[in-house]
Amino acid sequence: MRSPTIKEVAARSGVGIGTVSRVLNDSPQISESTRQKVMKAIEELHYVPNVAGKRLSQSRSNVIAVVVPVINHPFFAKLVEEIELAADQKGYSLLVASSQHRIEKEQEILHRLAQKQADGAIFVTHYEHQENDFKNLAIVTIDRHLGNDIPIVSSNNYEATKQGVRYLIEKGCHKIAFLGTRATQSSEVTLREKAYREVMEENGLESFVINKDVEHGQEKVLVDELLANRDHIDGIFVSGCILANTLFNRLKALHIKVPEELQIVSYDGDFSISKLENITTLEQPIKEMAEKCVELLIKIMENKNDYEKVNILDCRFVKGDTTK
Repeated sequence: MRSPTIKEVAARSGVGIGTVSRVLNDSPQISESTRQKVMKAIEELHYVPNVAGKRLSQSRSNVIAVVVPVINHPFFAKLVEEIELAADQKGYSLLVASSQHRIEKEQEILHRLAQKQADGAIFVTHYEHQENDFKNLAIVTIDRHLGNDIPIVSSNNYEATKQGVRYLIEKGCHKIAFLGTRATQSSEVTLREKAYREVMEENGLESFVINKDVEHGQEKVLVDELLANRDHIDGIFVSGCILANTLFNRLKALHIKVPEELQIVSYDGDFSISKLENITTLEQPIKEMAEKCVELLIKIMENKNDYEKVNILDCRFVKGDTTK
């Protein structure tokens, strides 16, 4: 069945198309009698306004984009879920995009933002971009430094890592390894290795670091490299939940007792979504980070400047069964 047009609504109500459009956009310039005539015609014709066209005319889509490297990473999956909840409470829909480890895909997404397909974006990348790529775009980033004018939300990577490494030392570990994946983009995450090395040096202990640039899904390579040197390790600080999950399962397969033979503390978070429980962890406040990102992005989209450029939220220490 053919849908009625705005032209037919105008003809039925005896006004111009522009007047119908102003009624649909709640213009205060329209008299109450004219408004009632137009609304009656809309009801009689069962006219459905073109919301997409209305949004385009307003240059606002009420859509927030979230760009992450992959969706199937526990941290990013939980992050997207919490951002959607926070955005919905503010009246925004969510457009989720995965760059799939391709900088070309990210550049395509930025181009779409420039075309107003979304009002703004929460952007997480593993790649270096030119600052001009984000010019005139409403952008908030998590962990990554994308430019002096782009707000960043992160957890307290440096202090939380120090807490975790010191805890391993308190529990009797003296040969502590650092296991991580290195970010190629300037990132707060790089502070984890820095903090680890400083604590080891403060305590007169030798550092042993496996921290390399690998794609998500290739973590087993790093775990195997670490365990090849297992005789020299009695504790491990792990820089992410996927690595911790991979390590934990590998230790079980090798019948290595945790925490009797090897103690583990991991950064990152909500292991319930990765089916890994009872690990001693520094849990990132993902819900609060998501809410802060949405709050900042809305302020940018509304041209407000009353916000901090760097926003660091505290991790929560959770004692598990992987430490004594």
